[in-house]
Formats: sequence, structure tokens, C-alpha cells
Amino acid sequence: MMLDRPDGRHVYVPLHLSLPGDLRPGIDETLRCLRTLLIRHDALRTTYGVNAAGDPVQRVAAAGALPVEIWPVPESGAAGVHRYLYEGMREKLFTLDAFPLRAALFTEGDTVRRVALLFSPMTLDDWGLSLVKEELLALLRSGHAALTPQPWQPAQQYAWEQSPEGRRRSEGAMAYWARQLSLPAPPLFPDHHVVVPPDGHGFHETVFESPAVLRASREVAGRYRASVYTVLTAAVLAALSARSSAVHHYFGTYVHNRFAPRSRTMVGPLSQSVTVGVEVGGKSFGDVVGATARALLPAYRNAAYDLGTLDALRARLREEGGEPAAPRLFLNLTNSKPASNAPDSGIGEPMEELVARSRFRRIAEPVAGWTDLYFGIRPYEDYTGFFARGDGRVVSHPVIETLLRGIETLLVAEAAGRRLTPADVRAIAGT
Repeated sequence: MMLDRPDGRHVYVPLHLSLPGDLRPGIDETLRCLRTLLIRHDALRTTYGVNAAGDPVQRVAAAGALPVEIWPVPESGAAGVHRYLYEGMREKLFTLDAFPLRAALFTEGDTVRRVALLFSPMTLDDWGLSLVKEELLALLRSGHAALTPQPWQPAQQYAWEQSPEGRRRSEGAMAYWARQLSLPAPPLFPDHHVVVPPDGHGFHETVFESPAVLRASREVAGRYRASVYTVLTAAVLAALSARSSAVHHYFGTYVHNRFAPRSRTMVGPLSQSVTVGVEVGGKSFGDVVGATARALLPAYRNAAYDLGTLDALRARLREEGGEPAAPRLFLNLTNSKPASNAPDSGIGEPMEELVARSRFRRIAEPVAGWTDLYFGIRPYEDYTGFFARGDGRVVSHPVIETLLRGIETLLVAEAAGRRLTPADVRAIAGT
């Protein structure tokens, strides 16, 4: 992305860390902890250059200096830090030859109260971001003793992928992907298309923030013994089926391969794309959750593949009879590391009040798009956030907002114990 669009605006990875009241580190102490993170994780010291042939190469710095900005906590508090992280720190593009991390400390007197970190998208994924947050807090609390001794590094992961074991794993996955990439990709909304206004842009974005979805998805996941991510995916598919005549959804998603014990401590990007098909029509919501889990599990198990091998498979499929299936629906659910000690948001509040706190934000700036519908879903501390990008030729702004409200209503009703039948799903999400 950064090579193809060196002057374009990239999707940076932000971290705004508010330190708990019992943590009152000084500036020097906080800088030592940041230094420890840089030393422990190669990905945070990796820059990019070119070799004699002009190909991009990675370099892990053995030494260097990371500038750290130090500011007083703004009068607007968290909102001011948030604004600086998303505006001031993003004003200048990351370059390939610079450290892929920017840092700012916000102080009250001599005490650090908030930390803002901005990462290049080539540095880490959501899981890695969660590890950075977890380790920084552990360092500030207890020093080095709280950390794992030897985290796995990207170079070690690459060596494993190129090893006989890694290559056997990749080749075994190709039989699975050969079947998946040969499947048809039915349209999302086969019955109608939305006309784009002459002065409108083809793609539009909506952000939906729902405290009710956060609580309801946790409760439903516990009931069905599934992950929250499986439940959220199932809710999207059920709502889409209720809005259209499609009974089989074929979608793409990213997975962050953190299931092997060796890579669970690795800070770095380890994401690969997978393609999944789920039969939804005529099922109760509980059955949709089960079907989604059964479809996702083998996709995740076969996600550790060699990129070159997958490219060769795609080329062979084209030679044998056409393009490999390209999903019109793309789901990007974060696989960030859950905070085990985080209290359930909204416990003690009536679900109706949580629903009332949900809100939409429309993004006015035109964006590029490559699928009919793209859902990005991320659980935050107080709400689940949906980022939805729609192709105006297929799905309008109001349709996306109705879909997102339908997802929320489905999960709230299921969390309340209704055990939604196929008719219930259509009635709730199909209007």
C-alpha cells in the first residue's frame, strides 16, 4: 500500500492509553518502558529500503533514536488527546525508511497520565496492538518481571513458513482453497440496484457505535459457546439475508493467525485473507451461529499458507476456466487480544438505554471501494463499532443504516432469550 501510493493517506493504527489512577509514572520511567518495547519487538524497529535490484527489503535497526513528544494534558482531557492523535500526529505520512512508530506523552506536572502511539500499518495488526498495550501497562506496573522472556519475531515466523513443516502446512491448505476459490459468489442484493445521484460518489461510509451490540453479543456468545466474532459475523449474515433473497453468503475476511503458541507473543503483522461460504436461508439465528462457526473454523485452520503458492493456485484456476471467485461482501472483524479483566460494559443498565445510546456517523469524504459492501467490526471498551462502506450502485446509505440497526435488534432480542426463528429474523431485520 505504501509502495503503490507513496503520497496517499494510509490507514494508521492508533493507540490512546489512559493510565489508571494508581499508576503515576514519571517521564523518564515511561521513556524507559517505551525503550524496552522497542528492544523486545523487531517489528517496532523495522524500516524498508531497496536492494541492488531495486526490490524492497526489510531492515531491523540495531540502534537508533525515537523522538517522543511531551505535552501537558489538554484542557479538554481525553478528547484533546484523541484529536491530537487522529489529526496532529497523522499530518505527516510515514516514510519507509523511518521508524514506524510515533509517540507522545501527556503529563500533569511531572506525571504521565496519557500515552498516544501511532503505528504504520506495515508494523502490526490488532492482536499486536493489544500486546503492545498489555506489555506497556505491565512494564509500568511491575517492570520486566511481568513480561514473557522471548517473544516470537517476524523473522522467526518467516523461517518457519519456509521450513519443511511450514511448506507442508501451506500445500495442505491449497486443497481447501482450491475448492473455496471455485465457488460462485452470489450478489448481495440480486433484486434491485440503487441509482447513484449524478453528483454523488459511488462509495459512501457509515460509522455505527453501539453499546447494546457489545453487551448482547457477549451474552449470545456465552449461550452458544461461540466466539464474539462468530456471533457478530452471524448477525451480519442473518440481517443481510432478511434484506434480500440471498440464502447463501460468500464473503472474504482477514484473519490474524495467533493460534500457534509460538506466535501468540509476536508483535507484527500476521494477517492473511480467507474466503468463507455460509448457508443462511431458512435457519433460526442459533442455527446461523452454528453454520457460521462451522464455516469459519476450517478457514482459520487453513490460513497459514504461503502467498506465492496461493498466487500460483489463482493463476491455475484462471487458466482452467475463469477468474477465482471474488466475494462481493467483505467482513473485517478484529481479532485483538481480549482484556480478561475488563468488566462487561452495560451490566446493570437496561438494554433499552444502551440501544438509545447507539449512534450513526456518516463520513462525507469520498472513498475508494472494491466490494459491494465492506464491514469493519471492532469491540471497544464501551461499545462495538461498525465501519460500513457501501457501493451506491448496490446499497444506499439508508439501507446500510437499516442493516446495522437490524444487526443490533437481532442481537438484543436474542440476548433477551427470544431464540429467534427464521420468521423472527425476517420480521426484525427485513424491514
